[in-house]
Amino acid sequence: MTIGRAAGIGMIGVGLLCFGVAAKPVAPPPPPSAPEPLMRVHFLNVGQGAATLIEFPCGAMLVDTGGEEDSEFHSVAVLTAYLDAFFARRTDLKNTLDVLLLTHPHIDHVRGVPAVIERYTVARVIDDGRQPMQDDAVIAISRLKSFLADHAGVAHQVISLADFDGEAPLASATLDPFPACKGVDPKIEALWGGVPNDPGWGEDGYGKERFDNDNNHSIVTRIDFGESSLLITGDLEEVAIRELLHRRPETTLDVDIYQVGHHGSANGTTSDLMRAMSPQYAVMEVGDPVRRHSWTAWAYGHPRASIIDLLVGGVSGTRDVVNEEIGLGMKSFTTRAITQAIYATGWDGTVVLEGDRAGNIVRGTPDIP
Repeated sequence: MTIGRAAGIGMIGVGLLCFGVAAKPVAPPPPPSAPEPLMRVHFLNVGQGAATLIEFPCGAMLVDTGGEEDSEFHSVAVLTAYLDAFFARRTDLKNTLDVLLLTHPHIDHVRGVPAVIERYTVARVIDDGRQPMQDDAVIAISRLKSFLADHAGVAHQVISLADFDGEAPLASATLDPFPACKGVDPKIEALWGGVPNDPGWGEDGYGKERFDNDNNHSIVTRIDFGESSLLITGDLEEVAIRELLHRRPETTLDVDIYQVGHHGSANGTTSDLMRAMSPQYAVMEVGDPVRRHSWTAWAYGHPRASIIDLLVGGVSGTRDVVNEEIGLGMKSFTTRAITQAIYATGWDGTVVLEGDRAGNIVRGTPDIP
């Protein structure tokens, strides 16, 4: 009886024990499965400009440090607040950016450089070697040069077309310092960079030499995390995009996520590029046209309706319908319903996309709403 009471089974339990039949033990629940390793791409809402944080299980890189600065919006404060929140979550990274990559030295891409190099640990710097023409950009890049001169341990690489070998992308330990982590080895390659000699591009519609336009020297970067892939083209314009497509096999441009070139400008994406990429998602880093100042999305008419047409025809993913402002021209907008997986920081705020090793892409949650 003592045995039966201890087991809580009474006389029936004793009878079973007398016949040698023991109660079947309950198996413990299986341990929770480890989370799937992810690449998380944070398209930061820095207004009319660009800053993209790429997060891996074993590190992080920042592409550009834009953006808008006026009486209503201060991009550097927004950028540093977001990076602070990111590092508060990823304490394992110890406030370190493994790579700071600047696509080209325009102020809407480099404004935050001084704050980033002062506030966080930057292990490596990548740029296109161009000397900025805008006064504010000159100041930012001069601070970066002083930082590199004072920190000999920080690796620095200039990406130039002269360094490419035929059709192959350009890879290096500075551009891609990330080891295999949690079973996935991120791969980061450059597809375009500073152009050393004028290919004979001629003048643009404003009578300026296309070769002198820093946009056409933007570093183009492809990032792969298993089967998930991302393409960032900076502000590359049509003439350089055509040359890019000529120099690189289309297989190197076929990606899941496209960071839309030149903030959705009419000259930043072409139909041939869209066909080569066939993306599931497209994200524009662009300002909100409600802010009516110089150098804003409103002033430029970004994103342009012609580019939205290309994206609608080429993006395979979908989203819940939204009605958003798109540019017909400078300071001229209309409203359009968007159902393809086309996002814009001026519409959606900071956008986070998560990709796993199998190529599944979903929208994630920003570190700051």
